[in-house]
Amino acid sequence: MNDKTLPGIEELRRRRKQSLEKTEKAVAARPEQYRQIKRLVEDVLARPVEISEYYRIARDLSRLLEQLNASAPGSLFAYYHENIAPERKGDVRYFKMMCTDLRNQIHQLDQFRRSRHNLRIVQ
Repeated sequence: MNDKTLPGIEELRRRRKQSLEKTEKAVAARPEQYRQIKRLVEDVLARPVEISEYYRIARDLSRLLEQLNASAPGSLFAYYHENIAPERKGDVRYFKMMCTDLRNQIHQLDQFRRSRHNLRIVQ
């Protein structure tokens, strides 16, 4: 494989930063949907999900992800919408794994958001 076709580490870092910035804009535009996503993901990971409830949960989660991505196309939510939605690439076998990965990305996003805002305590 030709190394010139592979992006360098700086290019990957630039892309990651752009993606996080777009995702941050999506969250700012729809904070309630973001909180709902966080609650749903935590609920899925906290207990076993029955097959009978998988479709409803996955559909609700993918709908919220789609709404957030519509606010800022190119955000991290586009990938998860595509891979969680049962009518797209979503698969029950990988649902918890995708939710775990989404939770990790949410954690990274929250860290990114905190690092960009200088908050001070005034006494």
